[in-house]
Amino acid sequence: TILLSLTVFHNIVTETLPQVSDAMPLLGTYFNCIMMMVASSVVLTVVVLNYHHRTAETHVMPMWVRSVFLQWLPWILRMNRPRKKITRKTILMNNRMKELEMKEKVSKSLLANVLDMDDDFRPLTVGGGTFMRVNGNPLENNVSQANHINHNSHGQLGTAPSTPNLHHASSTSQLMQNSACSSNTRELQCILKEIRYMTNRLKLKDEEEEVVSDWKFAAMVIDRFCLITFTTFTIITTVAVLLSAPHIVVE
Repeated sequence: TILLSLTVFHNIVTETLPQVSDAMPLLGTYFNCIMMMVASSVVLTVVVLNYHHRTAETHVMPMWVRSVFLQWLPWILRMNRPRKKITRKTILMNNRMKELEMKEKVSKSLLANVLDMDDDFRPLTVGGGTFMRVNGNPLENNVSQANHINHNSHGQLGTAPSTPNLHHASSTSQLMQNSACSSNTRELQCILKEIRYMTNRLKLKDEEEEVVSDWKFAAMVIDRFCLITFTTFTIITTVAVLLSAPHIVVE
């Protein structure tokens, strides 16, 4: 609508002006410059709105966008974020930290895999019994089970026929204790799994909010840059047209 109104107004002004020469009058030149500025501002407004409404689920911020619109251009325009001061020293320090993180990424992944394997095979003592984690599942120590079975078998062979009920009762109580320990361990595993899920979800939510904040700040930087650029262009164009007029000052 603005471009259409400027075009119509420019045509009306051109028709009403006297035909003194083939050159375009200064007023027409001024309106052409303003129309070009309005067209550029419309395009950049769409870009600003696009950046403002981007999220972590739809877009991934490239490194050049992060470097230009989050570091160097805000530093040139003297813009700061809440709780984040943007200076040349902080920009160079952040770039150095990112390089170190990229170099240590492989070593950290290997260390995480080793720690996961160590956690899977870590022994666990519950209720006087020794358990071993294998792929995250606790299993009772097979050596203690074998020794217990051998002890019961030797005891049954060496005792009189009048004592099988006693050994049966002791083995039954031992099995009940082991089953109770296993059920408690499964419940603890379920609770730990839920806690890990909630923790990972909160971390993911914080990362998504940080990405959205970065996109919004990039939109603010582009908007500030467009404001300064278009204001400067309008002032320079107006002054140039006024100074080019032959009879701007009437004596």
